Parts: sequence; C-alpha cells; structure tokens
Amino acid sequence: EVRARLEQELAERGSGFLHHRLAAADPDAARSILASNGRRIVRALEVIEITGKPFTANLPGEKPVYEAVQIGVDVDRPELDERIAVRVDRMWEAGLVDEVRALEAAGLREGLTASRALGYQQILAALAGECTEEEARAETVRATKRFARRQDSWFRRDPRVRWLGAGHRDREELPH
Repeated sequence: EVRARLEQELAERGSGFLHHRLAAADPDAARSILASNGRRIVRALEVIEITGKPFTANLPGEKPVYEAVQIGVDVDRPELDERIAVRVDRMWEAGLVDEVRALEAAGLREGLTASRALGYQQILAALAGECTEEEARAETVRATKRFARRQDSWFRRDPRVRWLGAGHRDREELPH
C-alpha cells in the first residue's frame, strides 16, 4: 500500500518532488540517489515510512553478517563489451522478442519492474513502433554496457571483494 501510494505520487508530482522529501528525511540517501531515479526514491521513502528509520540505516554495513569470501572477476572493458554484444545477439536468436511479445499479451506493460528490465524495455519500445527491432537490439547492448559499468563501480568500492583477473594467467584449473 505504501509503495502504491508513493508510485502514484511519483506519477503525479515527479521524481524531483519526492527527492526533496527524501533529502529532508535522509540526506545521505538523497545524496546517493539521483533525483531522476524515481524507482529508487520510492523504495527509499517506502523503507523510511515502514521502518521509521533512515533508508541508509537499513543498508548493509562493512561488517559482514556471514563469513564469506567475495570474489570479483576483473574483465578488460573491450572484452566485456564484446561479451555483452555476443550475449545480446544470442538472446535475440534464442527468441527473446517472441518471449516479450507473449509476456506483453499477459500484461507485462502493467508491471513496474519487469517492463523496465534490460532487453524487455527495448523490445517493448520496438513492439510499440517507437523504434525498429535492430535499434532495440543496439540499445539493449548500450544499456547493458552502462549497467555493467555501474555494477563495476559499485563493487569496486567494497573493500571485502577480492578481485581476480579474467586473463589466462589468472585462471587456475580446478580438480574434477
């Protein structure tokens, strides 16, 4: 109910309005969430309203809850970009357009999260005639590259992550 009310307010008043409210309730969260990111602003305000605590108080700290080894695989950007393009091509070849078409018929556009997923969002735009299927594919590659860069910068800030290179010399064969 809280989320539905905040999403309605987002639709009516915009993300800037809600971002000002977030800044008053939790300045640290407001500094870390872009004023244009309505979905994350709604989520932060929802957590604040439900818990009565700042959103940042509910985020994981640097002290681990469980003992774990966290490993990041460091792939050179050109190789990662090529892997992303190949992966998107394979998704298209495996029938992603037909999958989205079927999900659209089942109400995908009404969903606030799934309809914005990488690939789904771009194909929905093509199905609506806003772009060609090839433009949707190219935009899926671009958006996925942007997402990978954001993930990389997020995890690079975490001192618990041990980074291993993806190059041949850094890989070790595991026993069978």
